[in-house]
Amino acid sequence: MKFTVVFLHRFRWVHLPAALLATLLQRTPVLRVLAASGEAAAGSTAGQLVRSLFTVAALGALHSRAGATTFVQSPASNPIPGTVGTTLSVAFTYTGTPSPPQYFAVTGTLPPGLSYIPAPLNGILRTGTPAISGTPTTPGNYTINVQGFGTGGNGNPQPIRFAITGAVAPTPPVFTTHPAGQTLGLGANVTLAVAVTGSPAPTYQWRKNGNAILGATAATLALSNVQPADSGDYTVVAINASAPAGVTSAIATLTVVDPNARLNNLSVRTAMASGQTLIVGVVVSDGTRDILVRAAGPALAAFGLTTAMTDPRLELYDSSTTLVLSNDNWPPAMAAAFASVGAFPFPAGSRDAAFVRSLNAAYSIQARGTGAGVVLVEAYDTGAVTTARMVNVSARNRVGSGDDLLIAGFNITGVGPKRLLIRAVGPKLGAFGVTGVLTDPKLEIYNTDGVKLIENDNWTGSLAAAFTAVGAFGLDANSRDAALVTALPPGSYTAQVRGADGGTGEALIEIYEVP
Repeated sequence: MKFTVVFLHRFRWVHLPAALLATLLQRTPVLRVLAASGEAAAGSTAGQLVRSLFTVAALGALHSRAGATTFVQSPASNPIPGTVGTTLSVAFTYTGTPSPPQYFAVTGTLPPGLSYIPAPLNGILRTGTPAISGTPTTPGNYTINVQGFGTGGNGNPQPIRFAITGAVAPTPPVFTTHPAGQTLGLGANVTLAVAVTGSPAPTYQWRKNGNAILGATAATLALSNVQPADSGDYTVVAINASAPAGVTSAIATLTVVDPNARLNNLSVRTAMASGQTLIVGVVVSDGTRDILVRAAGPALAAFGLTTAMTDPRLELYDSSTTLVLSNDNWPPAMAAAFASVGAFPFPAGSRDAAFVRSLNAAYSIQARGTGAGVVLVEAYDTGAVTTARMVNVSARNRVGSGDDLLIAGFNITGVGPKRLLIRAVGPKLGAFGVTGVLTDPKLEIYNTDGVKLIENDNWTGSLAAAFTAVGAFGLDANSRDAALVTALPPGSYTAQVRGADGGTGEALIEIYEVP
């Protein structure tokens, strides 16, 4: 039976390919009746029923044709053999009628080291001819399932199996966990640990300050009863056949501090103009301490200084700015107190100033003179060690150009390092009504040999927590104030403040003990 184009046109509501429609018309008499009746019959109840049956029949025909397709993979073996360390490639698709696949859905796990081409998106490979390629790294049996979809229907899910043999491919060590730096008190115990991947499993060698630690060849390093000598930079080197020279971890800085170490002295030497005032701050915590305060002017002549202030004067104020006491010329009875703390003596009858006062909170000391000159102001913690101690000392003065710096000397006593927060404040002083501030202070710390130990130009936000811990006022974000935290062993040091850009102005230097 022949069917004209007009006859087929009457069945355009069926939405099937013409060739398939013609086949169904030849095999289904009722459809020929409907075709002869035209579109009016299509809207009838019988027509609707036929439409449903027609669709089912059509889909059956499609699947019948889809079933005629053949799934092919290359290589054809199943499972597909592979060897660790050897490149492996696989291709797969469908061939035959009714149409090639448009995309594939994939599930399962590929052998490590292999990947799909193109990469799947939500489990779909947007191609009709995908591939798998790579170099297997891990032996084992693996299975994936693939299913193709096309305009003429979809294929059945097909398993692709892999049998990978050989040893695990060697890979260099990779640190997934690095050792963590810590600050510890004397006598504490600590374990540094790492986690590392790699094949074969790596061996380890711990180092301190770049030197191998004898016998430290595990993934952990345990230190017990730590002492100041244990402070340092620790790393561990992980070694295997893929990295015979080893891979080094991040540095873990271990700092051992002495909880009984303390600040016991502050000294500030500066050249002062006539009418200028040097301000020194002292904070005593956890009790009362007898603090010796001195302002040396004439006594400096013994050290060859010819520009010393001739008559310095000291005043002590409490936190409410109430004058507590003052001294113009020191009393000879204090000579024994000088000797007890190792301070150099004053000449008898000199116009240097000094006093001893029991302090238990925050106080400020002001030094001024009747004229210009160089003055040295000192504060000493005296007496036997108790829980009470100086926890903060500070000095504020004008920083000039060249060698006209703000220099503060301080001393630490104890058997181990002391952790300190040291700040050089300039811009922030403006918030407290100070005018003519040093706009860009630079802070430098030196030991008694004149070796610079550490410096800072502009503070970083990571120090904000340390400010809070010691009760220091905050600094503005991204300001040019300077600050640093460091652990220093017992001894004497100087903190120097200068203008980073050569500028001049008022600056405040602060030294806090950090809990």
